[in-house]
Amino acid sequence: MSATSSNWDRRSVLRASAALSAPAALAGLTINGDTAYADELGEAGTGPTLAKLPKPPTAKGPAERFTGDVWLDTITASPEPSGILVAKVRFAPCSRTAWHRHAYGQTLHVTEGVGVVRARGGKLIVMRTGDTVYTPPGEWHFHGAAREHFMTHLAMVSTGDEGDGATEWDDHVTDEEYNGR
Repeated sequence: MSATSSNWDRRSVLRASAALSAPAALAGLTINGDTAYADELGEAGTGPTLAKLPKPPTAKGPAERFTGDVWLDTITASPEPSGILVAKVRFAPCSRTAWHRHAYGQTLHVTEGVGVVRARGGKLIVMRTGDTVYTPPGEWHFHGAAREHFMTHLAMVSTGDEGDGATEWDDHVTDEEYNGR
């Protein structure tokens, strides 16, 4: 409902809702038959359904998928229907992934440091704090820290109903490939 089409004003809703308890306010406030505060948590009275997720322990990146010291913190590995994996990945200088591809693509967002990413057959791209890189579905690529810098990124991967099977891993990246040759 837009404020211009309503028969109530914002100040009266704020005054009225301030007198309500939090559960009552979440259940929705009705003025002249219109809901002024929508219940965003489902049906009124059912209570919240959200929960704090357990934090898995930090894991060392397995040697068959990474060169160098890489540490992973899973933020979420959502089950269907969203099928999204989000992880904070920390790379020591020169460390990197093996060549890999994602069935549904991948987005990387650098939160700290300097890193590199390269599609097979493409140019080496330098990534810095704040940069976001998207790899399309099926494109072979690697990413990791620059030679003299640590790098941390958020990795966001759509997995569909395949889980980690939506990522296919290949050979380790050679020093020549890592250096952009």
